[in-house]
Amino acid sequence: MTDVVLTKQKIEGGKTAQLKEWMDEVCEREDEAIETLKSEGMHSETAFIEHTAKGDFLVYYMRADDMEQVFESFEESTHDIDEEHKQVMHEVLESGENIGDYELLYHIDNPERP
Repeated sequence: MTDVVLTKQKIEGGKTAQLKEWMDEVCEREDEAIETLKSEGMHSETAFIEHTAKGDFLVYYMRADDMEQVFESFEESTHDIDEEHKQVMHEVLESGENIGDYELLYHIDNPERP
């Protein structure tokens, strides 16, 4: 069965612009980012910023066959983009702790998707 995860982390006050700049760079380095997804076993990853009265939050949607393996591979990764990603996340997130509590109700993939 496919693992689907949604996470939410608090962005440090005043750091949203820095996070957006980094995410723009990740998009510019798409080939490099895709290589890391492949090496981790990640099928897809999507990042959002949630703007609230309590501040901004980084929200990730991730899909993989084995999310534990993905997280282990990311932590052990020596890809330059992963090292830079870890550094930026350390700089812009309040704690890096997942503060979301989401219960997956269902996940359906269209088998004919391109």
